[in-house]
Amino acid sequence: MMATLIFLALFLLGLFLTLRPLWGPKEPFPEPPRREELLKELEVLREEVKNLEGEEKKLALARVVELERALEGWRPPEPRPFNPLPVALALGVVVLLGVGLWRYTLPRLPGETTVTQRAEARELKALQDKAKRTGAVEDLLAWGRRAYELQAFDQAAEAYLEVLKKDPRNVEAVRRVGILLFMSGRTEEAETFLQVAQHADPKAAEGWLFLGNIYFQKGQAQEAIAAWERYLEAGGEARERVEGLIAMAKAQAQGGRDGQTVYQARCAVCHGAEAQGGIGPKLKGNPILKAPEAVKEIVLRGRGQMPAVPLGEEELKALLDYLSRL
Repeated sequence: MMATLIFLALFLLGLFLTLRPLWGPKEPFPEPPRREELLKELEVLREEVKNLEGEEKKLALARVVELERALEGWRPPEPRPFNPLPVALALGVVVLLGVGLWRYTLPRLPGETTVTQRAEARELKALQDKAKRTGAVEDLLAWGRRAYELQAFDQAAEAYLEVLKKDPRNVEAVRRVGILLFMSGRTEEAETFLQVAQHADPKAAEGWLFLGNIYFQKGQAQEAIAAWERYLEAGGEARERVEGLIAMAKAQAQGGRDGQTVYQARCAVCHGAEAQGGIGPKLKGNPILKAPEAVKEIVLRGRGQMPAVPLGEEELKALLDYLSRL
C-alpha cells in the first residue's frame, strides 16, 4: 500500500512539472482587447480620411492616431520552445508507477489470484517445483496440502493424483481426490473415493462432511445425517454449520420444501449457511441474484467448479424465491 502511494505521488509530481510551463508569466505585450475590431475600424478610417475635408478630416485623423496608439507595441507571442525534460520526467514516473504496480500488486505467478497473495503464490510455486523435481511422496503431499488450503484446486488435484500413482493406499490423497471430484461434479466417483478413505481413517472429519453432502444431493437424507453426525463426533470445526445442515435434512425428510430448506440442503455446504461464501462465492448481496434466469441456468447446468444441482420444479422455484430475498 505504501509503495503504491509513493508511486502515485511521483506520478502527480511529474504531471505537475509537465504542465507547469502552461502556467508561466504572460507575454510583456499582450494582445489588446477587440484587436480585430480595432484593426477593421482603423482600415475603414484611413480610407474615409482620403475623402474628408476640414473639421471632419481632423476628427477622423485624431481617431486614427488614437487607434494606432492603442495598437502600438503589440506583437504576436513567440512560440515557446519545446522542452523535452518535463515530458521525459513524466514518462519516467509513469513507467516507474507501472513497474511498481506490476511488481507489487498484479498477479504474475501460477496460483496467484486476488485470493492468493503474492507471498503465498511464491511459496506454492516453490513447493510445486520441489515436488516435481524430487517426485517424493512427502513433497507431493506438501504441495497438495498447500494448494488445497489456497483453493488452487487444479494444482491440488495434480499433486494428490501423483501421490496415488506412487502410493495408492495413501488415505489423505484418496480422501482429497474424492473431495475434489465432488467439487467438479463427479459425484459417483467422489462417493467411492470417500467411502474408501473414511473406512480406512474414520477420524478424518472433512471426509464425513463431504460424504454427507454427497448423500444429501442424492436425496439420501438419513445417510447424510449419519455422515454429518460422524463429522461432529470426529471433532469437525464447522460444528454450528453442520448442526444446521442436520436440522434442515431432518426437516426435508419430514416433507419440508421451503426455499431455505432447499438452500441448506443443496447450497449451504459450499456457499455457507448464511450465504456468506466458503468453497463457493458469497451469495448474500451478489448481483447475479437479480437475474433469476441466470441463477436457474447455473443451478441446473453448473458453472466452473460448481456442479449441476438436480432440482425439481417446486424445489427450484422455492430456492430462487429464497435467493431473491438474500
